[in-house]
Amino acid sequence: MSRYPHKISKSRFVSGAQCQKKLYFDLFRKDLKPPVTPQQQALFNTGHEIGHLAQQVFPGGIDLSPETYYDFSDAIDQTREAINKGQTTIYEAAFYHDEVLAALDILHHQDGERWAIEVKSSTAVKDYHLKDAALQYWLMAQSGFTPDKFFLMHINNAYVKQGAIDPKALFTLSDITAEVKEKQAWVAEQTAILKSLQVNTEPDIPIGKHCDSPFDCDYKQHCWKHIPSQNSVFDLKNARGKDWDLYEQGILHLANVPYNFKLSVIQQMQVEGVKFGSNFVRKDKINEFLETISYPIYFFDFETINSAIPILDGTKPFQQVPFQYSLHRVNALGEPAEHTAFLANPLDFTEKGGADPLQSLVNQLKTDFQQEGIILAYNATFEITVLKALATAYPKDADFIHHLTERFVDLMDVFKEGWYYTPAMQGSYSIKYVLPALFPELSYDNLAIGNGTDASNTFLSMILGSFSGNETLTRKQLLQYCEQDTYAMVLLHQELLRVSYQADTDE
Repeated sequence: MSRYPHKISKSRFVSGAQCQKKLYFDLFRKDLKPPVTPQQQALFNTGHEIGHLAQQVFPGGIDLSPETYYDFSDAIDQTREAINKGQTTIYEAAFYHDEVLAALDILHHQDGERWAIEVKSSTAVKDYHLKDAALQYWLMAQSGFTPDKFFLMHINNAYVKQGAIDPKALFTLSDITAEVKEKQAWVAEQTAILKSLQVNTEPDIPIGKHCDSPFDCDYKQHCWKHIPSQNSVFDLKNARGKDWDLYEQGILHLANVPYNFKLSVIQQMQVEGVKFGSNFVRKDKINEFLETISYPIYFFDFETINSAIPILDGTKPFQQVPFQYSLHRVNALGEPAEHTAFLANPLDFTEKGGADPLQSLVNQLKTDFQQEGIILAYNATFEITVLKALATAYPKDADFIHHLTERFVDLMDVFKEGWYYTPAMQGSYSIKYVLPALFPELSYDNLAIGNGTDASNTFLSMILGSFSGNETLTRKQLLQYCEQDTYAMVLLHQELLRVSYQADTDE
């Protein structure tokens, strides 16, 4: 049994600060918590790696991580002993007071000052970081070890990798002492409230904006089970509070939105689509769009990794670094689409690689693209941004790459602006909704890798050596996913041509 039984830990405090019911579920209804997703696990893994790198900014410390996270008793005693003996740096220093427990990422003593340092994988200080740190400060103060300064160590987004990662350059220390001190009364009040709530009676707290802020709640599927799974008022596009206005009036489904409720044009289309099954097609706008497109047409899509810790020399934290693309080319009206693709070798992103993967990608771009023809992308801003970064990294190819960026047309505009809308799109213009709405047989749900996040995390795991599975099969699945994105654009373009042709014949 722990010598220091606690009701509040840092994670429980964070849960309770977001929603008291969330804390209750953490304590008494863990059965409601869904399994950790691969995306969440990837974030956890990145957080652990960043934490270890951060320790190298203050090397030579002792690590007091407990053997089991169910009992911090030894860590608490060892922390007190190490501080009293004058230990300069401690990793995972543990503090306890009045049934409240938390561990600090780095405790460091310098120039006669005691520094408390929390490490985050973001590139800036967020408000919820201050709440987290305020609890740490309060607990240290109550334990008799008040820090002189409190820092948030976060990612420096201006850092450019050259060779081995330089932890001192990768991280930035932001002094948040003043902000943390201002929250001390709030922390004392909050901890008292949260401790008093820990009885086996579920708090009566309605759903609200707190369900998604600052984090998506793990228990949302439970608390929101009365909300329709499709076409609820919370599916209203660009709602800007209208969804909650409707909810507070007792309206849950878009079919029940009153006729006199003020909606934007696109929102009105969405609601009428649900009520009457109405399709909306602006043939004039579609024709104007098609007039901007000339053959040959290149349907193009990148897949990227955007690791917090840069993988390649010359790249920054969270930079979108391409590892794959798919390209369908249609040479003339009525001709079949020709497909080509690029998928890098993960080893080329490591010291074991034999080639620069981005240069290889650029070289194939030069082979796959001719000098003329429109490039169609879905959310073209993304592809253009990636290409501009490549032009900066490879100045000898910059003219070619810049010429590519000048040829883009964004297919997403047709659906984003509501020029073509069907109820099956559920108010979304994401290609993941648009494609199956118009071509139900081509759902992304049928793919082994069905979204960009999974594709990115999978390839990153191959780079880092943490991938487990059949790499040959998985590479085929990556290619299949990316190919579907560009094939989807081919089909959507054909549908727009059909609509345009129908307009002409109707006239």
